[in-house]
Amino acid sequence: MAESFPPDRFDEVPDLKRVGAHRAPAPKGRGWIAFLVAVVATLVLVGVGTFALFGLNDRIDFFGGSQSPSATPTPTPTPTEAAPVVDPAASILVLNGTPTAGLAASAAAAITAAGFTQQIPTSDASTEDVTASGVYYQDPSQEGVARAIANALGGIPIQITDTYAIPVEEGEAPVLRIVVVVGADYQPAA
Repeated sequence: MAESFPPDRFDEVPDLKRVGAHRAPAPKGRGWIAFLVAVVATLVLVGVGTFALFGLNDRIDFFGGSQSPSATPTPTPTPTEAAPVVDPAASILVLNGTPTAGLAASAAAAITAAGFTQQIPTSDASTEDVTASGVYYQDPSQEGVARAIANALGGIPIQITDTYAIPVEEGEAPVLRIVVVVGADYQPAA
């Protein structure tokens, strides 16, 4: 059984000339325009961000500042036959470039036996696949010491390089360290 309610003001619909709100149909392609605007805005933001990062990392010179002339590579001097010099105070580091444990300690012991009395730290190299051993020095004045170390290790090759240079703060004197990397070809003394 249906209940009946007393009439109220909502039961009477006023007589209006207009019925509902009518909108014109959306023009075709309007969705694509919004999409294209979003794509262009994204590309602009990515481009501005990229250039800003390059500018912060000093990879792009936005203001045309002074540019240094193109650096010509300085040739690496080849070692000459300097006489071996045993410097007991030489700073030496021995790195093991193989998976064989104790190889760096064996090389350090051979260097100490040759007369180098400074404590020689040993460590593993960053890789274990070094095939050729070598003595690396940074300054031409270290060549004689490097040659003495190479002779103590059975005549392994020497090379001048900045690969193993120790970074220093501005105004400090550089640390000149001779680095020995023992590889798979190194045969410790019996």
